[in-house]
Amino acid sequence: MKITVFPILLILLLALPVAGQDAGPTITLQSESIGRVAALQQMDRYTPLRIFWQDTQVKDEPLRLSLQQATPREALEAILEGTGLSFIAYRDVYVIGPATTIGTEFDAAYYAAVAEQVDADAEEAGARGPETIGSFATLGATGMATVSGTVTDDDGEPVIGATLRVTGTEQATTTDTEGNYTLRLAPGTYELLIGYVGYGRQERGIRVQGDGRFDIALLPSATDLQQVVVTEQAADANVGRVQAGVQRLDLAQLERLPTFMGESDVVKALLLNPGVSTIGEGATGFNVRGGEIDQNLLLQDYGILLNSSHALGFFSTYNADLLKSVDLYKANMPARFGGRLASVLDVQQRDGNFDHLRVKAGLGPVTGRVMLEGPIVKDRSSFIAGVRSSYTGWVLRLASQENVKNSSAFFVDGNLRLTQRIGETGTLSVSGYGSEDQFTYNNAFGFRYRTLLGQSEYNHIFSDRFYGRLGVAYSDYQSRQTDLGTTTAEILDNGVAYLIVKPHLTYEVSDDLQLSGGLELDHYRVNPGERQPGGEESLVSPRQLPEEQGVELSFFGEADYRVSERFSVIAGLRYTNYRFLGAATVTEYTDGIPRSGNETGTREYGAGETVAAYQSLQPRLSARYRVGRSGSVRAGYARTAQFLNQIYLSASPTPSSQFQLSTGYIPPFLSHNVSLGYFLNLNNNNVELGVEGYARLIDQLWDYRDFADVIVNPQLETEIRIGEGCAYGLELSGKKKVGEINGLVSYTLSRTERQVAGINGGDYYSSNFDKPHNFVLTFNWNPNQRNTLTANFTYGTGRPITAPVGNYRVDNGLLVPVYTARNSLRIPDYHRLDLAYTLGKGYNQKRTVQTSWTVSLYNVYARKNAFSVYYTQSADQTNVANRLAVLGTVFPAITLNIETR
Repeated sequence: MKITVFPILLILLLALPVAGQDAGPTITLQSESIGRVAALQQMDRYTPLRIFWQDTQVKDEPLRLSLQQATPREALEAILEGTGLSFIAYRDVYVIGPATTIGTEFDAAYYAAVAEQVDADAEEAGARGPETIGSFATLGATGMATVSGTVTDDDGEPVIGATLRVTGTEQATTTDTEGNYTLRLAPGTYELLIGYVGYGRQERGIRVQGDGRFDIALLPSATDLQQVVVTEQAADANVGRVQAGVQRLDLAQLERLPTFMGESDVVKALLLNPGVSTIGEGATGFNVRGGEIDQNLLLQDYGILLNSSHALGFFSTYNADLLKSVDLYKANMPARFGGRLASVLDVQQRDGNFDHLRVKAGLGPVTGRVMLEGPIVKDRSSFIAGVRSSYTGWVLRLASQENVKNSSAFFVDGNLRLTQRIGETGTLSVSGYGSEDQFTYNNAFGFRYRTLLGQSEYNHIFSDRFYGRLGVAYSDYQSRQTDLGTTTAEILDNGVAYLIVKPHLTYEVSDDLQLSGGLELDHYRVNPGERQPGGEESLVSPRQLPEEQGVELSFFGEADYRVSERFSVIAGLRYTNYRFLGAATVTEYTDGIPRSGNETGTREYGAGETVAAYQSLQPRLSARYRVGRSGSVRAGYARTAQFLNQIYLSASPTPSSQFQLSTGYIPPFLSHNVSLGYFLNLNNNNVELGVEGYARLIDQLWDYRDFADVIVNPQLETEIRIGEGCAYGLELSGKKKVGEINGLVSYTLSRTERQVAGINGGDYYSSNFDKPHNFVLTFNWNPNQRNTLTANFTYGTGRPITAPVGNYRVDNGLLVPVYTARNSLRIPDYHRLDLAYTLGKGYNQKRTVQTSWTVSLYNVYARKNAFSVYYTQSADQTNVANRLAVLGTVFPAITLNIETR
């Protein structure tokens, strides 16, 4: 082999010594004939990199190489071409092995030995000297220093639950949901041990002189080269969690779920959980434990979203690429949340990458999305932005039915979040969200609605045990419904604008007791309805209701106390003072008889004057008792109140359903919520089982009288009847988290009923969202890391309806239908099978651009599930039932996902 001039031809240009990434030394190599082993030896000798391989695996064949300023990765790929070998990076080394086992079935002993040697060499060389933190001038009278910071992964994302321990002391802590930590130390030099699943144990030397910040970026560990599962919560969270009725969504699984037209959907993923259901395609929102759709508090950080869906329920409002966490509290909500009866969907957005630019995009048959994030000032400020849009026109034009061809649907939404670190202990985030939807059906009617949301959040660490946050949000939601007829053409507008201010403090009294509290101010301005004629030939009379406003002022406090190793409680209290404010003109009625037709006069209220006031004291309690090492019993209670509701008579709210504040005649909804469950983990926390019973006593609600007129009605109170209700059920769930075959199964047995004077003869009747049986099965087959086949089956009882069962003719010849009792019949049961195949990212996790594909089939056996059943009269004047199926066929989709690192 002619290698005498090899050291001259191998020119090393050291750029950025970032281990294991493409940024680093560049290599120029020209050789007509060099042995493969010799090339590897020269790279190992003449570069700051280290190359490890087994002699039995690398065949020493002559090569012809021509590399011009190649990265180490490109050089290794050229040297190993055609050998069936590949490599992975660990710190500043490259480890070579068979390509068929890279990332799946490594020779664990060999690679662990390599990693151990690298770690030992780095320690011996003093690769990480102690870093000085703070100055002696910042020390207080106690002589102790506060060291705080953020632990991030190699992508700059916060690491939740990382452990930090100071050797030689009893000081230890874990990172919170933002990846932040705080330690109190005396001045001196310490070794800081950081541990996290998938990153091994890493040591950092620090020299503490005073208060200061020490951010830690973890590098992946290669000491265990078999499958590593990184979760957003503790492995035993199913049994260890104290808060009752909470479900955390696994964001990593979203792209693998079968979805309509290939778009990852947060709301659809929630439907896999017990107690969560929907009445079918075309319904906006979701129902939790029998609650109505508008009884869910939908949060995006501090902002409230009044519509959770795009395109009439087919796509979620939330952009999954920008989210940090999604938690659903089913009735048993913490004291910091309020204003809704049934649930809280707490969605938190993540900060942008503080280290490097990153792009992620997806392209499907009817939707596309792109996300961009990166630093503004490295390690100090960042941004993250995302845009999604639909392009459904070409799909609708392919339809065989004219009414579908003459329809259109479109949505677009965008998010932008800016984050600035202020000093060593503060973080300020400012974000904005905007969306718009347009839908027209057969040139007959349509909807148009938009949301604008702006908010800011400031987090501050006062000490290692005391921290706080302040959130401010403002939103404006406007909707329009258009009837495109001739004489009946009309335009109906309504909307809600609100301002939220919410400071929140947390103090850790000890390792066993944490106290938190704050206040929340919600100011609503509601346009209850404005009707206009839709054209010159329209006979519709214009009408506009005056703007309404209301204020909720709430104070809340909570204590999280670990009584013993087995028993923990979270006790909270929320007090709300609600006021419905003028200016307003209020109609007065005679007491004790139906209001309609019994008006006695009106009363005027000035601007800002209190028209009606309500107070609500809402205790909250969750308790958990550990049974053995792998089981627990969990119980919860929550009193909830709701002062803002949607008004609608259809099966579910439409985007243009009007909003109604509580008034002197229209009281708030009030309920007691209780739950009790047993939870068990098996197989080293890989299998999660649960059974939970719940009950909700709604001691104050209202419903509409028969044939009510609620659209732009200035006396809406005449169409409403006051009553009570109940919901109760049993939830069963099972989940296998990892393995070649994994998945989940859930079943909910439930009833939701109400009793309202003047409706159904005063007897109990089913609510619109009563679904006694709801079953979900999700099956995943993962033969290897890249390939996933998912099947999802859903079954649910048909929702209740009121239907005509006969007719009678009056004297003037008019035919009048005879209806059943309220909600005494049901539409056909709902069931659907979906399939998806995902070809995931490649095994080379350091590749700059990574791609993945998802192919899905929605509604595999083309079930014509009924969204509703409506009745028409036949020629012989009998009532004929007609099934309305929003989707009656299979929908295939293929989505390409692109991501840069």
